[in-house]
Amino acid sequence: MNFFDALFDAKIVAVIGASNKKGKVGTTVFNNLLRSGVNVIPVNINTKWIGVHKSYEKITDYQGVIDLAIICIPAQFVPRTVEECGHKGIHSVIIISSGFAEVGNKELNDELERVCKTNNVEVLGPNCLGVINCKNKLNASFFKKVPKYDTTAFISQSGALGTAVLDKALLKNEGFSKFISVGNMLNTQFHEIIEYLNQDPETEVICMYVESLKKGRDFIRVVKHTKKPLIILKAGRSESGAKAASSHTGSLAGSSKVYDGIFKQFNILSVNTLDELFSLAKMIKTAKKPESKNVCIVTNAGGPGVLASDACENFGLTIAALPENLKAKLNEKLPSNWSHNNPIDVIGDAMSDRYIEVFKNVSNKDFYSILLCILTPQDMTEPEQTANAIIHFEKENKDKSVFTCFMGGERLIEAKKILEQNNIINFEEPYDFARIVSKL
Repeated sequence: MNFFDALFDAKIVAVIGASNKKGKVGTTVFNNLLRSGVNVIPVNINTKWIGVHKSYEKITDYQGVIDLAIICIPAQFVPRTVEECGHKGIHSVIIISSGFAEVGNKELNDELERVCKTNNVEVLGPNCLGVINCKNKLNASFFKKVPKYDTTAFISQSGALGTAVLDKALLKNEGFSKFISVGNMLNTQFHEIIEYLNQDPETEVICMYVESLKKGRDFIRVVKHTKKPLIILKAGRSESGAKAASSHTGSLAGSSKVYDGIFKQFNILSVNTLDELFSLAKMIKTAKKPESKNVCIVTNAGGPGVLASDACENFGLTIAALPENLKAKLNEKLPSNWSHNNPIDVIGDAMSDRYIEVFKNVSNKDFYSILLCILTPQDMTEPEQTANAIIHFEKENKDKSVFTCFMGGERLIEAKKILEQNNIINFEEPYDFARIVSKL
């Protein structure tokens, strides 16, 4: 079994540092694996039983084959334990233990690196959260729950940030194909994981939280040939952020300009927030990529239309000029005080019929590629009917990229559900729309 197969499809897993004590990392990892349905081998020098499971003093005491070992013991004992794994024929290891380069312990880090090389052991970590395969529910981490399966993979250089992302995914009923916490990246680097995910049939989009790259040339070599969309949230851009990154994972953050140049050259999508990261991933999977930056906005509210115009200009999108013949047709269908421009303001008392009239008249027109429909819940507004009209328009106009900004709360719950069920991406504010769509 190769390294990545062992990480994501292991059948027999040893937990070195498994424990009966509540609150211990080894306890959580052991229980997570039991719930995953794999055969778990506990190893603990101080006890003979972990629950009802026989424990082994050393990994070499177990007589059978082991696909993957997970180490969660104090750092000073890790090199010797990795050496024992090598002697046992275990060549795939996750090291959750911390206390290496990230705290300046170069001597111990170098010793661990030497032991891995001598014994032909591949390591994820140290100082990592572990991995989760959401497809087969294998949880080789110390995060308790497994999100649902989806086709976005997430690689994180921060374990704690990874827990925040996983927890939010559970709340929002969102999912992943694979979750990988890389920690200090002793010998398994970003480019190797990207290479694996690029061939993974369960992954469509690769998302990453990156503080530093150790092997830039290898990274470039791999991303040159990566066919799947790659979205990166790069941290450590400021001087203080770079210092924090160094103390966090024990590696250098590098020049922000260098990273930006690499991202631009190889069509890597760069984002600034986690919200952008996952919104963009969702958009890539569900929305059509716009053929141009030209936007047509339809709104029942002047203020949000102005906000949308400002945001579009700020992020490099163009508010398309309305053709004169289109204005003439809209004059026949809309109240005389409609905006007579783009954004097309159908006025606050608009019901769904006015949106429908606009949709009919902008259908199959080539002055824009992106349609943004803004709706605010005024007394006569028909949110659900308008949502259905937008869905119909999108189905009839496959050359357009259609998005919505239904701004409000309680009255829009059902309409937003309708949009989501039909893969129409809704933004809470026009600013979010422009910020994210501009990156496509």
